[in-house]
Amino acid sequence: MKVSAKMDYAVRALLELALHWPDTNPRHIRDISRKAAVPQKFLIHILIVLKSLGYVHSIRGKTGGYTLALEPRQIRLVDVVKQWGGLGSFDEQKRKMKKDDAISLLWQQIDKDIIQTLKGVSLEDLCNRQRQQGKILSYDI
Repeated sequence: MKVSAKMDYAVRALLELALHWPDTNPRHIRDISRKAAVPQKFLIHILIVLKSLGYVHSIRGKTGGYTLALEPRQIRLVDVVKQWGGLGSFDEQKRKMKKDDAISLLWQQIDKDIIQTLKGVSLEDLCNRQRQQGKILSYDI
């Protein structure tokens, strides 16, 4: 599986919006950027794509910003990743040749396992994981 920076940023932005669900107050781009650790210049373009895919709504004006268009439990990570073209460790040329050697079969199995894992993870699950991380104390010096 290829995890591009854009896909990573998209999931981070969605997670940031989901952490505030069901609050309907729009989040400003600068706040999403800061909290999700996504550069603002990339975030603008990513949010436009997320809007076109139906994951977010935008509200114009001084008090505008972005909100989730769906409940976090309705957004599956597998769908987001598929729409960003991130599934599959082979390029299309290699897929057409489809070898049946042990290594190719291993890569295919890993792809299937990743897809199965992503199917079981919703944005709500990521929120719960993120909130759980916040409860863990760190004793780093």
